[in-house]
Amino acid sequence: MKKVKLNKDDIMIMSAFEEMSGANVLDCISDEERVVFIVKEGDIGAAIGKGGENVKKATEKFGKKIDVIEYSDDVKTFVRNIFAPVKLDDVWIKKYGDDLVVFVRIHPKFRKTVIGDKGKNINRAVMIAKRLSEINNIRVIAEERKDIKDRREGRERGDRRDRRNRKNKEGIRDRENEKGGEKEGRKGGERRRRVRRRPKSEKTENKKEVEKTEKQKITENTTSENNNLNESNESAECVNTDNNEQ
Repeated sequence: MKKVKLNKDDIMIMSAFEEMSGANVLDCISDEERVVFIVKEGDIGAAIGKGGENVKKATEKFGKKIDVIEYSDDVKTFVRNIFAPVKLDDVWIKKYGDDLVVFVRIHPKFRKTVIGDKGKNINRAVMIAKRLSEINNIRVIAEERKDIKDRREGRERGDRRDRRNRKNKEGIRDRENEKGGEKEGRKGGERRRRVRRRPKSEKTENKKEVEKTEKQKITENTTSENNNLNESNESAECVNTDNNEQ
């Protein structure tokens, strides 16, 4: 780690934060709206505090936004910590003469967050990296890494295929249901036709039974009348016989 030159204001701010958090603060960068503390590797938890309580206290005390960054002797790790919580897809280093340049690849959706309004965030990141390491510049590439892009596109293709398969299965079920409905409809129609026919045959049979019953009644009435007539005749004959005998 490079030696850092601090002014009195920075030292006072660092001392106040160390007393507040118990973390070992290596550097402090402040501007009109933000204070950034770089703490010793392994002290990030103590610096933030439980539930972020130390950051909240520092915000109230200094009246500015507070960022806490964990230092690392590994340049790539340190750069990742500078941009946290934004996830960097890739970090690599190139040397151009005496200049050490770090390249970071991010998803395009994080470009605005990393660069910041009028480049404020990336400029601050470069300043922090220069103060504590041999880094001379940081370049941002806003594109997906090829393997990540391939995996994402593969998942998207799989999702589209699954959606098509689901739609096809649903279409087959719908057609089967329609066929089943048509079949049931035909069966229902046949049953209704049979039901409509049945009363006609029953009506005919009932009519025949009624006619038969009426014929039987007429026959019985005729027989009864004949019997009554015969009985009357017999009674008359008996009366005549009795009169003759007298």
